[in-house]
Amino acid sequence: MEEATRDEVAVLAKQAGLDLPEPYFEELVSAYRHVQRMTARIRRDRPRGDEPAHVFVAATFEREA
Repeated sequence: MEEATRDEVAVLAKQAGLDLPEPYFEELVSAYRHVQRMTARIRRDRPRGDEPAHVFVAATFEREA
């Protein structure tokens, strides 16, 4: 995985409507690279139907009286 360049992050920031002073922009570049590494670790081999909101059944956790 290639890390995003400053220019790529600048384009993303502009698309998001962000106009940051230089010190904050440098923080954004650094943070975005960490986010890239984290998202690269997310498994992608599961169908969308396995989304936790679709498979959670509250009745399973119902208290017994």
